[in-house]
Amino acid sequence: MIGLTGYKIEAVGELALRLTQNAARLNAPCYRPDAIYSADQAGWPGDWEGRTILALVSLWNALGTKPAYLDLIMEDFPNHLNESGYIGPEHGPDDIVDEQQLSGHNWLVRGLTEYYLRTGSREIRDIILKIVENLYLPLRGKYAGYPLGSERGEGERGGYAGKITGSAGIWKTSSDIGCAFMCLDALSQVYEVFRIDSVRVLLEEMIGVFEKVDFCGGNMQTHASLSAVRGILKFAEATGDQRYFDIGKRIFDIYLRSGMTENYANYNWFGRIDTWTEPCAIVDSEMVSLTLFRLTNDTKYLTLANRIRFNALGYAQRPNGGFGTDKCVGLPEDSAAFPDADPQPACNPFLSPSGDGISEAFWCCTMRGSEGLRSILQHSLLLEKGAAGEPDTLWLPFATDVNADCGSFTLSVRSGLPYDCRYTVIITAASLPVSLELMIYTPAGIDRRHAELKPDETACFEGSHALESHTERSSDGRSIKYFRGDLLLGKKQGADLLRSLTDMIDLTLDEAGSDRRRILFEPEEAVDL
Repeated sequence: MIGLTGYKIEAVGELALRLTQNAARLNAPCYRPDAIYSADQAGWPGDWEGRTILALVSLWNALGTKPAYLDLIMEDFPNHLNESGYIGPEHGPDDIVDEQQLSGHNWLVRGLTEYYLRTGSREIRDIILKIVENLYLPLRGKYAGYPLGSERGEGERGGYAGKITGSAGIWKTSSDIGCAFMCLDALSQVYEVFRIDSVRVLLEEMIGVFEKVDFCGGNMQTHASLSAVRGILKFAEATGDQRYFDIGKRIFDIYLRSGMTENYANYNWFGRIDTWTEPCAIVDSEMVSLTLFRLTNDTKYLTLANRIRFNALGYAQRPNGGFGTDKCVGLPEDSAAFPDADPQPACNPFLSPSGDGISEAFWCCTMRGSEGLRSILQHSLLLEKGAAGEPDTLWLPFATDVNADCGSFTLSVRSGLPYDCRYTVIITAASLPVSLELMIYTPAGIDRRHAELKPDETACFEGSHALESHTERSSDGRSIKYFRGDLLLGKKQGADLLRSLTDMIDLTLDEAGSDRRRILFEPEEAVDL
């Protein structure tokens, strides 16, 4: 199995730019300690606080510099907990269950756990365990009654931030349908780190219910579903149980067929085309793709991860460093997944921000974007241990610009990808010999190189391929998409040529807010590349 390395990896070039601009955005007043504990106005206890802490720790891990306000946020944090040790209203064992509180605390527990892993703080460890004990463990036996479909009633459709829209049985339900399962993400990490048997039992119960969900018929929110899938796959890794891997992969396959847009972003709900993308879900899909590659060695997930990174996440990051929502392009392969749509729904060929201006989702996606960028850096080097007497294999899933101190050797990668298919990899051995297989991702395939170095010796590997232009059919088969390598190409109004979708971050705010580019074309239409 391919694993994370733990190497000290430094971002260079475009990835470093995206991280630093996002870090600057996370210094804004709405992410400071005097604001985050009162920022929630939509009934998501713990969500704003948790996403902010997770973002700041992610940036700390990625950039190596502690964010300006993190210490102040963490010092004030215990003052905002209720008597039971969590945020918001306290609940007894027989009280109604607020799924938005469970969802919000997913991000709180994730942020706190990442902070604990970075610092080893015993105080934070104790807070994590108290939240789990008092908020989550009392849910045993209740998930079987989670309402879906007609059980929820018609309900009111929520907006960008989501809200409580009704109740069913013991559940207070949200327009972000399925967000009660978001906490599979945090609970699986708690189990992975602390190995608590009662958490494992709860996870098994939750997954047993979740795997039976009709995602399209129930209009499940894609972000909630994908966060849950990440949790299921994390639980599969922690337990070594193939059954949970199979469940996670199957649900992700449903998302690829029925929840992903033509530029590798997401429909906000399964089964609804009158919606928008959400970078939180884009981050989830990127992370799931990378996890599935590590667990399967199947390079189709590397192609998917690269396409999500550049064509969805790259477009979603705005010039201010935040992340915003966009209009959904196309129709999924399974257009029958939209039961409340016209039998022949109109296909949208244009990508643009979803509302007025840049449509930044500063209350959630800007923070989750930090974890997404950190995950790309973390997965820029992956290690596959060799059998006895065989060299280890070092994977470069993005061939992106990085410097790395790997202990027994140092490494630098300089790459023209994804804009042109060339790279240079320099490896220098330390005081011991190095024997290593390199697996370097390119849109043309995997380049395999072998490094055999004596102490203090340096090797340089260079590669270059033609970056092929090609077309692919849209998911519903009606339209044509144009690619150069892994880059999906779009055409701005009045422009002569197709260009990649990655330049949104370089526009002015006004240019980004009014951006509109066509990415789906009629099969008989002539287009200049």
